[in-house]
Amino acid sequence: MAGHRRTASSHAGVGGSGQPRQLPGSACEECRKRKLRCDRQRPQCGTCADAGIVCEVNNNRLARGPKKGDLKALRSRIGTNIKPRATVALERRLSLDHGVEALTLLTDDSTLATTTADNRATTSGSEGGSPPLVSPCQNPMGWDSEMHVKVPPLTPTSAPLSFSTFKFPPTPPSPVAGTFVDDLMRADLDQLYFDRVHPNVPIFNQSRYFARARQTPPLDRPTYMLSLQYAMWTLAMAMSSQFESSREPLYKETRQMLEALDLADDDLQPVRIEQIQAWLLVAFYELARASYRRASISAGRAFRLVQLARLHEVDSPSNPTEEEDPVVKEEKRRTFWVAYCLDRLISMKSRGPLTLAEEVVCTRLPSPELAFQSGHPIPGCFLPEAIASGEHNFLSPLAEAAIVVTVCARPLAHSQAADVERALGNQSLDFWLRHEWLDSMLTRTLDSLSINTPVVSAMADPMVFFAFMIAHATTISLCQIAESTGIDGNCRPTLVEYQNRAMRAAREIARMTKAHEHIGYFKAHIFMPLAVSLGASHLAADRKRRVGERYSYHPSQGLDAETESALDGELEICMDALRKMQSFNHLAREHLSILESQEFVFVGGV
Repeated sequence: MAGHRRTASSHAGVGGSGQPRQLPGSACEECRKRKLRCDRQRPQCGTCADAGIVCEVNNNRLARGPKKGDLKALRSRIGTNIKPRATVALERRLSLDHGVEALTLLTDDSTLATTTADNRATTSGSEGGSPPLVSPCQNPMGWDSEMHVKVPPLTPTSAPLSFSTFKFPPTPPSPVAGTFVDDLMRADLDQLYFDRVHPNVPIFNQSRYFARARQTPPLDRPTYMLSLQYAMWTLAMAMSSQFESSREPLYKETRQMLEALDLADDDLQPVRIEQIQAWLLVAFYELARASYRRASISAGRAFRLVQLARLHEVDSPSNPTEEEDPVVKEEKRRTFWVAYCLDRLISMKSRGPLTLAEEVVCTRLPSPELAFQSGHPIPGCFLPEAIASGEHNFLSPLAEAAIVVTVCARPLAHSQAADVERALGNQSLDFWLRHEWLDSMLTRTLDSLSINTPVVSAMADPMVFFAFMIAHATTISLCQIAESTGIDGNCRPTLVEYQNRAMRAAREIARMTKAHEHIGYFKAHIFMPLAVSLGASHLAADRKRRVGERYSYHPSQGLDAETESALDGELEICMDALRKMQSFNHLAREHLSILESQEFVFVGGV
């Protein structure tokens, strides 16, 4: 019977007899839950009657749509007669763009009325004049639907004072999209790192690294080990041309990961060695592909972490670590010496003060490479002992580079002390005593390096090769320091000897640069352009001086044609090397730009 009533009612509504499709009132809860059309029969609707359940109606349900009077209030705030649906659309648009606070700021009825009137005038006059202004949130093609309202742009003259001074909160930066590194790519980058980067930054035991890498957590959870891997892959990409599209995104992700870990650091927890190593690798990457200033800041961050971790006193008697794993202890030593060398090379480049003082170092020199990689490192001697003895037979390439860089950085302090003495007006004979002592020490170190590691065998190791290059560059620097000091007649023969030795050093730099072409510049040390550019600058300056003497009152001291041709060829070798390295080494690009901007650079034998 109930089903008959429901069917008849439905037919009546469809047939157009004038009766409503359903009785007035609210739908029952069962029809609402099942999303059916309720016929609203009382005391039981047709659906509930068919199902044999109690028909319940909730008469206290809130009405749908805006509250009574809201539409009228909105129309009065806008200042014009707008259809209700357009008003709701405008309210929604304003709430999405600026929030509820921005909407409540627009309370100046006179200003809004004026703006609306101007908008209507502009719209009506757009047929014969300029087109109407379009708000940034409007459709550029125009909105014809009644669901949208053309809102004029807020200008300083039309916006209320409170709205013009309102400051929206800054938009948070969008996170960098994660760089996809699959297993094959990770293996390729690991191999690339140990082939091209590790010879110049030998801080890892390869077997230990791969063992730790297999235990690395998922890539979506930043850890110190994962940030170190990202830094290694980033620097490996810098030494290759096949990962150019992924290099910069991975670098940004690495920095974000390291900075997030820095913010989460706790003073009660020790400094992690992976954190120091990662910042060192980031600094090397920035020297190669970013900027020198950014690299200096990142390197300074690593130097402070080295000091906080007390890596400068790994072998101090007051720091007993006899039970520590010897491989882990050797990695700490190597991490310190890489940071130590980087500190001195950055200071030689910028002529700035050092961060890691030589006098407080109580960490032994690195173990020989083969013993370290085999898992049985042999502790080396201390730095002062190695410099005093001059024996480099059983030292690792990193230890040899640390000794040479230490000796080569001392003339920088000597030059800075001389500048202070000249500024104070009390320059004494101490300058020449220091200068001769440094010159003899450099000569002894270079001779010992040549005896124990001939240049021919040094070609197989980029670190030893760079040690030779930076030693010759320091010979040139000592000559330049002597020339910058006022010299009397008694010191003239000494200066001539310095100039002759500096010229031989510059030509040796050109010869070694030519030989390095057979190794490949991707394996070159990051700071190799520093030595090459110093040699090229000295060659060009000496050529200019001799050409000038040819046309002076002493033509016999001038430059003959054969020597001139040789100097042009050596200078071109240095310039060509910098041009080849500039695509992947920012220092090479910087020094090449400086050399090419100088008037005395003669390229192509001009």
